[in-house]
Amino acid sequence: MIELYFDTDNTQLPPLSDSLIPIHLYGSPAKNGEYASIGRPLLNEIRRIKEDLDETALDFLTIAMAITAADTFVERNKQAEDGWCREFRLSIPLINPIIWLQEIGLLSEIMHFLSGDLWHFEFRAGNFDWPTKIKRGRKIPLAGHDSACLFSGGLDSAIGIIDLTSKNIHPVLISHAYARDKSKQDNLYNLLGLRNSKFQVIAYPRKAGDIPTDVQMRTRSFNFIAFGALISTAISQHHQAGKVTTLYVPENGLISINPPLTPRRIGSLSTRTTHPHYMKLLNELFKRVHLPVFVENPYQFLTKGEMMKNCSNKAVLMQIAKDTVSCGKWKRTGIQCGKCVPCIIRRASFHSASIPDQTVDYVYKQLDLVVKDPDNRDDLMSMILAIRKLKKVRNPKIWISKSGALPTDLHVRNQILDTVVRGFKEVEDYLKSQSLGVNI
Repeated sequence: MIELYFDTDNTQLPPLSDSLIPIHLYGSPAKNGEYASIGRPLLNEIRRIKEDLDETALDFLTIAMAITAADTFVERNKQAEDGWCREFRLSIPLINPIIWLQEIGLLSEIMHFLSGDLWHFEFRAGNFDWPTKIKRGRKIPLAGHDSACLFSGGLDSAIGIIDLTSKNIHPVLISHAYARDKSKQDNLYNLLGLRNSKFQVIAYPRKAGDIPTDVQMRTRSFNFIAFGALISTAISQHHQAGKVTTLYVPENGLISINPPLTPRRIGSLSTRTTHPHYMKLLNELFKRVHLPVFVENPYQFLTKGEMMKNCSNKAVLMQIAKDTVSCGKWKRTGIQCGKCVPCIIRRASFHSASIPDQTVDYVYKQLDLVVKDPDNRDDLMSMILAIRKLKKVRNPKIWISKSGALPTDLHVRNQILDTVVRGFKEVEDYLKSQSLGVNI
């Protein structure tokens, strides 16, 4: 087990050791490498919010920061006996720890489902003074907004904001503002001619000394949700008392369920960022701690291709789709690879919607060449094997549910299963169009 001790006062941090990592919350890392840090740039953006911030939402944000730090600073291959499941103990200072002490069990369940790790939480009273509001300068206006929506710069989130706008829903856009992500988000925002307020922030974890970092970052979505929850509770101040603000998380139903394509992908390569079970647990947590936020994926029952077909403004979508990003690896080069699972599903969605894929570049343009390349065909072959398997299994529910528990409501569960099957059919049709039918 690795312990992580957090404090907003760096003088109160214990010494770094092989079993304990001290982390400066909302501050800078030690120059001598004695402690790590996370969240410092976030404070500047928080100061720009005019509304009073909900203390429970701020505590939720602090918990998310701590989780992100643990996920980042503890390598799986060195700290997990099975190469995957790590065990953490986090000591975190909060404004109102008593509220969260009652929900440690649910919080641990949520994080285990999301990351596959074992989480132990200790909450204690903190004394951090959150920054005062700026008196001059660029503020983030929330009045006139009725919701919040995650805005990544991806194709799904672009369709999400197009559809919400067409319904006269006016969300604040929530974004992870990593350098390349931010440039894509800003470009897409301008292309769409949006006027929505934006909350673009980064967790900014900085390690201590030679502490390695884990690149999987399975808990990234939890941080994303925490940003959205903070803004959603601020928006709620402009509505009638007791009204819950919706936090939209647009993602197609196939990626949402993300069934393991092969047995080895159940852990490391099957993310659960919008899985309905995860979303259900999040909403239960918000209800218990009295956060007026409801997380919703409006595309749970649609494939990516169907999202494109049904987009409320297809003309606009056709103009901007090429400027969106779906690739899980593009940050390394700034170019979408074209061969990872998200890229394959993206390319299949264009094909299914009969929209020309004018994406500027794919590193691997021809998939028939990828399938012949042993060093680069893993994702493509895994997708092909999954399509084969789906055709053979008598009950796809058993296989699909390996990614996580499905809703007990039979109608809802069947809708999810049908969406996954249709999603794989889109991929199959696309691969056949690329002369890969013989492999399927």
